[in-house]
Amino acid sequence: MGVTRAFCEAINRAELERACVCFTRTACLVTPDGTAVHGREAIAGILAQLIAARVEVSIDVAAVLKAGDVALAHQRWRIRSGGSGEGFETSARPTLVLRRLESRWKLAVAAPWGWGE
Repeated sequence: MGVTRAFCEAINRAELERACVCFTRTACLVTPDGTAVHGREAIAGILAQLIAARVEVSIDVAAVLKAGDVALAHQRWRIRSGGSGEGFETSARPTLVLRRLESRWKLAVAAPWGWGE
């Protein structure tokens, strides 16, 4: 789905504002330690940390199940941090709930590192 690709591109290009607008105003982002961060403004702080750590995200597999104005995205992400040779790389299966607002899809719930496992 376009919004998840746009989000990944924004993070990869260190474009904080562009990454933030991929979320609804009342979105929830779940951090790697399981903390739920609510609201676009609070999420911006977490995204700024990802950008500062030079995180890069690529989508390996993607499928979306839509039901009206909500959708569940099943994806596999490759997450790299710290640049080549310096950081780490991991594969993740994020939990992503999307919501259509005024004909645009936005992230309503994002748990990039998974949730409830």
